[in-house]
Amino acid sequence: MLVEINLLPKKEPKKSAMLVWVLAAAGLAALLAGLFFWQYTNDKKKLDSVEESLVLNNKIAESSQASLKNYEESDSAKDLKTAITWAEEQKVDNVFILKQLTAILPDRGFIQELEVSEKQKVTLNVQFDTKSAAAYYLNSLLQYSWIDEAVLVDSKSTDILEGKVSDQIDEAIERLKEGDIEPRYFATYEIVFNAAGIKAAEKTDEGEDSP
Repeated sequence: MLVEINLLPKKEPKKSAMLVWVLAAAGLAALLAGLFFWQYTNDKKKLDSVEESLVLNNKIAESSQASLKNYEESDSAKDLKTAITWAEEQKVDNVFILKQLTAILPDRGFIQELEVSEKQKVTLNVQFDTKSAAAYYLNSLLQYSWIDEAVLVDSKSTDILEGKVSDQIDEAIERLKEGDIEPRYFATYEIVFNAAGIKAAEKTDEGEDSP
């Protein structure tokens, strides 16, 4: 009788290899699940932060709108609006003022300087031949309805020989007197005008100029 004796080690079952693959797959799945959960948590935090910012911005916008509405309804806003309206009404045409002031100048009368301030005041420097011409011009200014006040604040005469030193100066002055030649006369006026009156005068002037 023949008896077979197998001295080779027995082969391990294939189940152990399968177990290794299963464990590896499970580990990979767990890793992927962890990464997915971390990403989800991170994105959710960012989304929550954005939502909180939007809510905060909306609250700030609502608060600003409420504050603006309260300001618009307050006395300060009304006063500011009134002041702006008043300032716009006070604007005048400086060209029209210059035209009116030039129209009443006497012969050989010249405006040297004109300054219009925001306080409805005009400072005017005018050159005349005589002192009486300066007085006549003041009277003419007061005839304008848009002028509330006109005052002669300064006046001076400038001798044509001023600054010259000569032995004949006395003789020259006597000749001037004999020839009835008077030195130039400069006058400074301060004029307080009425803006509404100027606007009315402008409309009247435009009506007269139109055909």
